[in-house]
Amino acid sequence: MEVWVWVLAYLVGFALLQVVLYRYFRKSTTKPPEQTTPVAEGGALTVDVPEDVPDGDLVSCDSCGTYNENHPMFLFCRCCGERL
Repeated sequence: MEVWVWVLAYLVGFALLQVVLYRYFRKSTTKPPEQTTPVAEGGALTVDVPEDVPDGDLVSCDSCGTYNENHPMFLFCRCCGERL
């Protein structure tokens, strides 16, 4: 065989390899985005504080006054994002 036939075969094989790798990696990295805390339309969720709720269940944000759940997992205000 002539040299140009080998070069052509190499280029076609390399191109097919690239297509196969592209499809493989694209399929493995296409995952649905992780869901975050849902936010109501028009702004962040606020919690209305009923009068019969103990003070230990909710904590007020110093910056905006929004009441947030008092849980060690929640470090930031769900309305303004400031540290609780």
